[in-house]
Amino acid sequence: MKKSYSCINTYKCAVSQTLASFGNIQLVANVVISRFMKGVFNLRPPLPRYQYTCDLSKVLHYLSNLFPLENLSLKSLTLKIAALMALCSAQRTQALVNLSIDNMSFDTDSVSFLITSLMKTAKPGQVTQTVIFKKYDKQELCPVFTLKRYLKVTENHRKAKNLLISFKTFKKVSTSTLARWLKNVLLLSGIDADQFKAHSFRGASTSAAFMSGVTLNDIMRTANWKSAKTFQKYYLRETEKENIHDHTSSFINTVLSSNK
Repeated sequence: MKKSYSCINTYKCAVSQTLASFGNIQLVANVVISRFMKGVFNLRPPLPRYQYTCDLSKVLHYLSNLFPLENLSLKSLTLKIAALMALCSAQRTQALVNLSIDNMSFDTDSVSFLITSLMKTAKPGQVTQTVIFKKYDKQELCPVFTLKRYLKVTENHRKAKNLLISFKTFKKVSTSTLARWLKNVLLLSGIDADQFKAHSFRGASTSAAFMSGVTLNDIMRTANWKSAKTFQKYYLRETEKENIHDHTSSFINTVLSSNK
């Protein structure tokens, strides 16, 4: 069986709701189905995709070396701004590809984008979303400084109002293209791109912020999460395997030394 428990459970719920609308008994009350689902759970128990997140320091080291910006190719500059925006905003790729220069506003120390496109998590009355990038002291990692350079380089070649455009055709890019760019950054940073995907940027940045003392409320507002459970269940992870081992060693040493 190749399908996960959560996938099969989703199918079951969909079929159950469909049958219920026609007056048939719901599958949840069927003993055979319940036993089958328990067997699927035992065979393929649901597990989080990541036990720990990628090493953010490797990504930041790679991005820092892409400097000065004037010496970068358009491809390298594009990868850098895409990665910085993914890290600093903790947004989904869908939100990033929908950033538009028509809805862009610069301030003294920041740049903001108003997203008017319908996002995956949009609800009635909450269609628009604002994404803000602040200046950072070190220019080699500053998203605003890098963005200004990116806009200047692409100004006369643009064939779309989307902020992120293809470095080959200068047209807007899809979420899959942006995901491929971010995965390429992971690979160039020395991170296993087979294990970690583009979505790892979201978990890595928010986990690093939380570990550094950023409040849960600020993290939720930045990443556009409505519930803290979403972050804690799916995104909050240790940044290294070794950290998990360190916690275990510290716990064991403390327990075994408690009889002094």
